[in-house]
Amino acid sequence: MDETIDTTSVFRGATTLAMKDGHLDDQEMRILARLSHALRLAEGLPLKIYDNILEGRDSDSGREISRSEALMVYGQVLEAYCTISEPTPETALLLSYMRTVFDINETEHREFVRSVDRHLEQVVHRNVAAQLRTTIDDAIELVSDPLQKLRIRK
Repeated sequence: MDETIDTTSVFRGATTLAMKDGHLDDQEMRILARLSHALRLAEGLPLKIYDNILEGRDSDSGREISRSEALMVYGQVLEAYCTISEPTPETALLLSYMRTVFDINETEHREFVRSVDRHLEQVVHRNVAAQLRTTIDDAIELVSDPLQKLRIRK
């Protein structure tokens, strides 16, 4: 990142790009919400930036973003993108925008993708295992209750 970037300009640029068709769809809102959170924008600021875009007003500059923070933000947004079951081309364009703004090269991008993939694999496996345990516990309870009642009657 040769030039300095700030939180407001990054969010404003992403929001402007997402709104180029006149509205925000669910995927775009999800990505923008994650971006807002990752950038640690103050409560109400994303809405203010959105309103400024609609009304053609400028937004005040935000906090400067360091290279390490830019990488962290990109990783969080990429993770949100990877959890979308069927991302639209517009959502992919948002990710491309952030990759450009944060000056993420191909090697860095591939490493992020591998890291997100490993993380999601762990989370999904944990969640699936927890869900299976709950299902098994429920099944045991469903089967045990009638058996207990049968034993009591004898």
